[in-house]
Amino acid sequence: MTRTTIEAVRVAEADGSHIVYDWNPDLWFQIRDDQPFLDILTRGYPAQLAGDAKLPKLTDPCEDGTQWQRWDLAELLARKRRAGELTAELKNPRGVLRCYVVPTALLGYGDVVSMAEDVEAELGLPGAWDVLAQRPDRTWSRPRDALRPSMPSETIRLVGEEMLAAHSIRREPFVELAPRSRMHVPLPENALVSLWAARRATQLSDHRGEVAVALTAATARAARSNPGARQENIEGEARRLSATLARLSELKSLLAGFVLAEELSVQVHPGPLLQRDYRLRLLLRAFAASPSDAMTEFESARSHYPPVFLNNLWELWGAIWLVNEFRTLGFSGACSIEGGETIERCQWRLEKGTSTIELDFEAEPVLVDYSKLPPAHDRAISALEWVAHNQELDAGRPFVGTEEKCSPDYLIRITTPRGRSLLVGDACLASPGHHGRRSKNDTKPYTVERYRRTIGWAAGDQIVRCHPMGGFVLFPPPADHWLELATLPGASDCMLLCPRPGGDAEASRRLRSLLRMVAEDEG
Repeated sequence: MTRTTIEAVRVAEADGSHIVYDWNPDLWFQIRDDQPFLDILTRGYPAQLAGDAKLPKLTDPCEDGTQWQRWDLAELLARKRRAGELTAELKNPRGVLRCYVVPTALLGYGDVVSMAEDVEAELGLPGAWDVLAQRPDRTWSRPRDALRPSMPSETIRLVGEEMLAAHSIRREPFVELAPRSRMHVPLPENALVSLWAARRATQLSDHRGEVAVALTAATARAARSNPGARQENIEGEARRLSATLARLSELKSLLAGFVLAEELSVQVHPGPLLQRDYRLRLLLRAFAASPSDAMTEFESARSHYPPVFLNNLWELWGAIWLVNEFRTLGFSGACSIEGGETIERCQWRLEKGTSTIELDFEAEPVLVDYSKLPPAHDRAISALEWVAHNQELDAGRPFVGTEEKCSPDYLIRITTPRGRSLLVGDACLASPGHHGRRSKNDTKPYTVERYRRTIGWAAGDQIVRCHPMGGFVLFPPPADHWLELATLPGASDCMLLCPRPGGDAEASRRLRSLLRMVAEDEG
């Protein structure tokens, strides 16, 4: 009977040449996102993926009974700009294809490292990639079981697994022969359950506080007028946070039943004796540090930095690049972060003398409630001014939009002795050869121009509209690849900033020029 086997794997290098590796189902094979495919050499019947995806045969010559097949990721990576682990389940033969995508097309490996370090330095995210002693590059991911849980959902998962082990120990506690004088002295193995429960209860309490704050913010956002898609996302996030908060409270109450007062004072040493039983090993996870993972010869450098999607990283890093540029002009200030398990919105307030710059990342302007807006002949003020007086606004982000699409990545408020100014911007991690290929009207400069015309800032009784030159887009470098979009009809006043991570003099010059035009005090 003929069966399917995988014998080798082939990956492409930058120059188009190929490297062939022996097949190992446990390894992650590194591929570049400018060569987004993994070829497998199969013997017997062709391999098949689970689901609708295909592994087409290639015409490359090979010995009788074998064929090269391709796992093509071009469409997926072009749409989502992913970097990191990707897997595909095999139906025939049973198993999993594993690859790790390293950025090379729009951003280089060094660029992504620099961006992640900037994010960590500014926001304190767990983006510090471990430097392994035996090799100088960074780990791009780590097995999840080796990580100290930093997110509520991860802690909930771990506690659920560990609780089964704790129940088992309580049903059948450890026993040992001992003198009568030690009959009522708890064994360390049994006392570990109480110590584990106390440790996890503290972690759950911390997470409850974080989630409660995020839920309050999400509920307040949902109560405002938002575009349809944004409203659905906010309500979905509020429901998820509410369920998470309820689950955290439930688990915390269950953990209380595992704590015995007499066991809390027992000295427990995590030596070999506590490693002999899988239940004890599970409970010890609550006290474990975060070790670095060792990588095999064929594994790629792997990142544990969230987000996996480079688009999101580019947008968030763009805000931090802007802030760092403002600091080079003498401004200083702190950042406030809003989010549950991920960074959802950030706000910086920077000051220099009597001037202030406020940068909002994902500000979410309130949409005009057209069901309540009187017609123009029944009001003496603009729609933006009417919203400022009649709708609930976010006190910290008092922005208003008149169109459904009113969610720019960046809104910058500048206050100087001369007055107030508003700038709007978007980030776009795209290829110059593909962006706007179908229609130039779909390009980011036109999107930002619509934002510039339809978004306002409610500053007290005043509506501050965007400056005529107050729109900008952050494209990936180099800048000369985007010259075609620099003078688009109807969007020619939009500034194109193309900063390279690690420092870019031309992008800095353009930003200063933009500030000089909008608010001369900040040039």
